[in-house]
Amino acid sequence: MRKKSVLLLCSLMLMLSTAACGTKSNTGNSGNGASDNAGAAKTEKQETVEVTMAYWANASEQKNFEFMVDGIDKEYPNIKIKMQMYPTSDEFWKAVPTAIAAGVGPDIIAMSDEGNYEYIKKGVLSPLDEMIDKVGFDKDRITGSLYKGWTDDNKLYGIPYDSSTSMMAINKEMFEKSGITKYPETMDEVVELAKAMTKDGVKGIIGSIDPFHITQYVHAFGGDWGFGKTINSKENVAGVQFFVDLFLKNKVAIAPIEVGAPWDGEVFSQEKGAMSTAGPWYVGHLKEANPDMGLIALPMPKGTVEAQSAYSHGLSILDGSKHKEEAMQVIKYALRDEAQLNAIEAVGYSPSVSSLLPKYLEKNPELKAVFDNMEKVGMPFAYPEQTKAFHADLLKGVEEIIFKQDGLTVEKLLNDLQSKYGEN
Repeated sequence: MRKKSVLLLCSLMLMLSTAACGTKSNTGNSGNGASDNAGAAKTEKQETVEVTMAYWANASEQKNFEFMVDGIDKEYPNIKIKMQMYPTSDEFWKAVPTAIAAGVGPDIIAMSDEGNYEYIKKGVLSPLDEMIDKVGFDKDRITGSLYKGWTDDNKLYGIPYDSSTSMMAINKEMFEKSGITKYPETMDEVVELAKAMTKDGVKGIIGSIDPFHITQYVHAFGGDWGFGKTINSKENVAGVQFFVDLFLKNKVAIAPIEVGAPWDGEVFSQEKGAMSTAGPWYVGHLKEANPDMGLIALPMPKGTVEAQSAYSHGLSILDGSKHKEEAMQVIKYALRDEAQLNAIEAVGYSPSVSSLLPKYLEKNPELKAVFDNMEKVGMPFAYPEQTKAFHADLLKGVEEIIFKQDGLTVEKLLNDLQSKYGEN
């Protein structure tokens, strides 16, 4: 997730598992994909195929998407790219499902793996394994932990084009004044540090009641939503209980809603909270919101295990596409090293190609330990199929436990969610 850009799931997608998609070629349907060898493609006349890619992007991201496919006609002369850009994720998820249902949808969509399981289970996305072999895409170039968020039943449904992860962000000045000299490596040490930094009207930690942030504690205690299979596991209960106790037992946490802030980064940059579960986007946010503020970026501290989120935006092929092989060739081209390096420079994205990550870290050396940890112990979000509804009920329940204190317990909440959204 790029913060403030949580994937908005659209209920219309649920009716698309049998809908056709993809555009018609300019000269008729092509049964053969373009050769991976550019020379062979030039000497053998092939029908022109139009491949449509849909995505949402801001101005800099738009330029990056254009760069991703620039020059593809030289590599694959038979492929014509049609780009469908939407300025917000809201507009994307309103327009694209309707287009797919009408049989005029795109071949490729760019999306986050935070909510992709719903579309995988409904058959909207096509498994890519055969296409990967056909076009000769080298899967090993991509950071391995990122694939976990795109895999179901040993089939791959998306190729990550960027990477991101979670971390613990600490206000450097407040840490130095806390009297504690050792960075926290465990969740118990997080509580100790949060207590030391809770003073002068500042809370020691920001407890953002948000699926991303709650999941960090679930992962730290060995938990996993398991795509709905393990919602009420004892590890998940321990992780959510730790989060709740930051407010109720230890009294060191503040939620953004308590100070009228739209997200945790604003609470952090305004120095109303000294520490927060966070991500690499904090670096860019602080450059704009509080450039004088020092940031300590740490791998996620251990609860009972070492773990932190590893996730990405990826390119997926819709199951109804009439040009799957050509679409896979587009994805292969879009993931070339030149495009990944451009994303680092133009947008500040961290790349999905592992060999290029050092280039990103040259610009952001404070994040090296965070990304090293992601490569070792990165985990997907693995939310249940009904992701949007699960998120809403999880957050409603956690808010009730923290702010109403009317008898609802973490164990009861997760048992209820398991019954409602669980998968056997």
